[in-house]
Amino acid sequence: MVMTGALLGIIVVQGYWLKSAITLKEQQFRADVLSSMRTSVYKLEHIEKLSKLNSQQSSAIRNNYNPSHSPFTISTQTRIDTNVNSKNFALEMRQESVFETSDGRIIKKTTQTLKDEHGNIVKESFNKQTSGTVKEFFNSRSKAAIINNLIADLTNIKPQSVVDRVDPHRLNNILKEELQHNGITTRFNLGIFRGNNLVLKEKGINEELFFNSPYVFRLFPNDFFYNQDRFSLIFPKEKGFLLKSISGVISLSSIFILTIVITFWITFAAVVRQKKVAVIKNDFINNMTHELKTPISTISLACEVLNDKDIPKTGERISHYVNVINDENKRLGTLVENVLQSAVLDKGDFKLKLVELDLHDVIYNVVDRAKVRLDNREGSINLNLTAHNVMVSADKIHITNVISNLIDNAIKYSSNQPKLEITSDNVGNGIMVNVKDEGIGIIKENLVKVFDKLYRVPTGNVHDVKGFGLGLSYVKAVVEKHEGSVKVNSSIGKGSTFSFYIPFNQLKS
Repeated sequence: MVMTGALLGIIVVQGYWLKSAITLKEQQFRADVLSSMRTSVYKLEHIEKLSKLNSQQSSAIRNNYNPSHSPFTISTQTRIDTNVNSKNFALEMRQESVFETSDGRIIKKTTQTLKDEHGNIVKESFNKQTSGTVKEFFNSRSKAAIINNLIADLTNIKPQSVVDRVDPHRLNNILKEELQHNGITTRFNLGIFRGNNLVLKEKGINEELFFNSPYVFRLFPNDFFYNQDRFSLIFPKEKGFLLKSISGVISLSSIFILTIVITFWITFAAVVRQKKVAVIKNDFINNMTHELKTPISTISLACEVLNDKDIPKTGERISHYVNVINDENKRLGTLVENVLQSAVLDKGDFKLKLVELDLHDVIYNVVDRAKVRLDNREGSINLNLTAHNVMVSADKIHITNVISNLIDNAIKYSSNQPKLEITSDNVGNGIMVNVKDEGIGIIKENLVKVFDKLYRVPTGNVHDVKGFGLGLSYVKAVVEKHEGSVKVNSSIGKGSTFSFYIPFNQLKS
């Protein structure tokens, strides 16, 4: 009980420690994200101050005007290699994140890369496109708007749309670089707010995720007047990234917990097993004491009668008492032999003296000796030996003991009038012998234990069945030593059938 409590305490402490580690990692993750967002905002603001946005917009209008109202496009060439001599070229196109605004415009950026046959970049350019037309661009920028933008630029007031002011791809790249600098490599999605309105987000992402995100930061914090422009980040695989980041700690802790649990279970199983062994040994000692005291007492009593001068000594009476002493002496020898056999089996070094043996002859001899006990209980035994090939290479003494033990058990656990049947048959490359009784039977839970050493089948409140629980364990050991097998089938109230199989040819031991 104390060990169980201590184990549960260790598991609880380990679980609490792991939970604390995950919480600490979440806090560190949030701090790193907000730090990356802060740095990215200042970088974006610095880039904006250095750029000449108005001149770039005017140039873009002049260079891309088309009366057919084609989409607004900015093309920037970043690299050209004029010294290339390759004949084979490959064009690669890569589209970055696609953003959509609240008014239905789509902003996307496509990078085009021309490579030679060796994989060297010959030319690289990118196109930034929106779904609005040039006409819309002109309409949104009247002369008054241009003047207002000029004044706003001088006073650091930004009346223009945050969508026009912020390049989401540029902000996305800056954020990715800063997050990676802080060790955050998991994918994220970007959304931009003006006030409480989500005006730009990555296409296909649920708006509610941005509203519920804890990662929100203000854009352009150094504006002369306060603005309501903010941006938000969501991390679809945040939990998985956090767990992966501490997977080593979790794995190590799990191994420790599993080791402790397995050790506890092995210890607990050993204690239970030792307790069972102690109970079985005590039962064995009690049975052995009772079994040995009975013949000793009988012999002692017979000797006292023979030594008593007051009791008449007739030839018949003397012969009777001598026979009693002789029978009880044999019984003592059998009991001692069983214990010695058990000791030999424990060592595992008993040797077989293999001879050519007629198994049917052995069965007939054992049955003849058992008929005396069957007659005393008005029992019967039926032999149905149908095996045609009965010669096996086996140890005569041990095989005789096996058959004798099975018949003894069948008589012990039968009713007042035991009914036994012994059959034989050739199976495969050997012979199968079955010893069947109509006794009390064995419940299914005990069938797997009957061949265990010192195990005795419970008989309820009936205590007239004697024995040490060594017979069936001996049977199993001897049969397996002959490279055979043994099994049992039983039903409560209907009896049991013990079967053993011995192959014809045995290895010399």
